[in-house]
Amino acid sequence: MTLEPQTITGSTRLIGLIGSPVAHSLSPQIHNHALKTLGLPYAYVPLHVPNCQLHTAMLALRALSFAGANVTVPYKKQVVPYCDVLTPLSTITGAVNTLYFKDGLIHGHTTDVEGFFRALSWMHHDPRGGKVVILGNGGIARTLAFAFADHPVKSLTLIGRDHDRVATLVREVSKKSDHAVAYSTFSSGDCAGIIKECSLLINCTSIGMHPNIDDSPVDGRLLHNKITVFDTVYNPGTTKLLSLAKVAGCTTQNGLRMLLYQGLAAFKLWTGHEVDEKIFDIEELQRIVDNA
Repeated sequence: MTLEPQTITGSTRLIGLIGSPVAHSLSPQIHNHALKTLGLPYAYVPLHVPNCQLHTAMLALRALSFAGANVTVPYKKQVVPYCDVLTPLSTITGAVNTLYFKDGLIHGHTTDVEGFFRALSWMHHDPRGGKVVILGNGGIARTLAFAFADHPVKSLTLIGRDHDRVATLVREVSKKSDHAVAYSTFSSGDCAGIIKECSLLINCTSIGMHPNIDDSPVDGRLLHNKITVFDTVYNPGTTKLLSLAKVAGCTTQNGLRMLLYQGLAAFKLWTGHEVDEKIFDIEELQRIVDNA
């Protein structure tokens, strides 16, 4: 697979990526390849936005007739007040990763959940009735916690480094979803037992990312072949956690397919077109990430 760059003409509409930083993102290559392949008159551009310029950037989306935008760190919560309409998921999570225009209004949505569950389905893992553990209490952990709190799982537990932060998040998720959610910390005495007994372990922390590639949020001795391990990190492609999980016989996946699938869900909101994932080679995408 060769990622084709998009051709820009006088009638091309723009789609942006708002964040800081954005230079590392794979999204422009993914979306422009899809736009080029489908012959659509759009182009996807990364927009590095300093915090002091977020207000101006949001006004510019309207003024320059953008079709929409992705939103990445650190602005997923900060763009919410600029949205005229929020989907139910973004309303409950208080976060947005996709903006799109409809009838002159800015709609805010998060496609991370759709991307995650589609990637999980690709693994042939059905979380229903299982014990789910989410590591972390940041943006992705928060979004997936709300999603799983309304999912027919046997139990949901969040594990974080800071007791107060993870406890506060769990209280909010429990209150808004009206479902019981448990929590622990990495230093807690019950942490090891919770991980050993889970059926799905999701790493939403940055542990294992460059430059700390030799770190894992979980001791490999806690893992076994009854656990599916999903690491939302995709750089490096095989984190220390995933290496340990493979040795333990776990079914594993990194976050690249989730990134692709959430992007394709956003793509449909902007253009109205479905994208066949077969136009992408996931191994080639991973090589691009690894060689960046």
